[in-house]
Amino acid sequence: MNSVQETVRQILDDIKQQGLSKALEYTEQFDGVRLEPDQVLVDVASLPDPSLNPDQKEAIDFAASQIRQFHQATKPSSTEVDPVPGLHLEERLVPLNRVGIYVPNGQYPLVSSLLMSAIPAQVAGVNDLIAAIAPRSPLESNPLWVYALKVTGIRTVLRLGGAQAIAIMGYGFDGFPPVDLIAGPGNQFVAQAKQELFRQSVVGIDVIAGPSEVLVITGEIDEKQAEVAALDLLAQAEHAPDAHAYFVSWNALAIKTVQNMVAQWTTDHQGILGQIDWITVDSPKEAVRFANQVAPEHLGLIGQDAESLAEGIKTAGALFVGWLAGQALGDYVAGPSHVLPTGGTGRFLGGLSTRTFMRRMSVIATDDDLPEAFLRAGQVLASLEGLKFHEQSLRTRLIRKASQGISQ
Repeated sequence: MNSVQETVRQILDDIKQQGLSKALEYTEQFDGVRLEPDQVLVDVASLPDPSLNPDQKEAIDFAASQIRQFHQATKPSSTEVDPVPGLHLEERLVPLNRVGIYVPNGQYPLVSSLLMSAIPAQVAGVNDLIAAIAPRSPLESNPLWVYALKVTGIRTVLRLGGAQAIAIMGYGFDGFPPVDLIAGPGNQFVAQAKQELFRQSVVGIDVIAGPSEVLVITGEIDEKQAEVAALDLLAQAEHAPDAHAYFVSWNALAIKTVQNMVAQWTTDHQGILGQIDWITVDSPKEAVRFANQVAPEHLGLIGQDAESLAEGIKTAGALFVGWLAGQALGDYVAGPSHVLPTGGTGRFLGGLSTRTFMRRMSVIATDDDLPEAFLRAGQVLASLEGLKFHEQSLRTRLIRKASQGISQ
């Protein structure tokens, strides 16, 4: 167990045992803010309408509209099938009732993370949305937060951050029921806390989130393509010192050109250079194979080979095709959520979507026309497995059905 795991488990255990009072102690310790219990929850409807400059309001509205349109278009629906008379089957999709959205609140207000997590939940039909935002300052003093909260349909803000916010959303406290699922990105303590509560079967979570990643593949590229490729590498690397970027190419000139571009952009940010790996491969096929092994959070394809390469990509969290499709476009306004799997988990996980906030429930409904073949086959299989009462439950139904004169 590493130090992050130990710290997070201690925080979770303390809050599980001692409740909100302990969460407030941790908030004072980590955030330097002392809150009273009646200051923890904020009713968003009670906040005054914020005053934003037109550009800010327009940008948030534009992003929210794009995100909402995409998720409305891709929202899955329930399926019904009647394979034979007497048998009705469904895969019913049911929205979760109560969801917590964790929103990072560090040096800059990450409004986009709120939009990208809450709007898919809203479209999915979640009844009760809560946002957890660390109490760096009063909410009403930040009009960007207030406006974004109202746009996304958040009802309540929990003024806690870090692992203590995850604990409170998971365990709840008097007057604050626990949530069904926690979504949204955060630092390593937040990510670990989400995983711990999921492991304990306390809550569901969206994705297993780690350090940000990007992998860019190019063949022969021109100057503008080299410039944006370099900036895409740097844009992900600037997230944090543990973020990672890969540049993959079979074209030596492309590698050299992009390296030079990166060097020009990082004269004052030399530390970022150590976060970028330069990978030379023998062919486009090998580049695709490498990308599928890494399963990066973001995968950019730039140059004349972009569309043909895209056909072979299977494991990326999100795929960006073409020189205008920068990862920052996806981070803010394209539409799909920017909450994506990292650390290779794209091999078996997808990014946040309306599906994240819906659970599948099978429905098996019968009437007296159900063919006896179903009961007989099930009875035989139960007998083969040695499950006495399984077999008897089906045999009894057969007997009762026959006694009513409704055999088929």
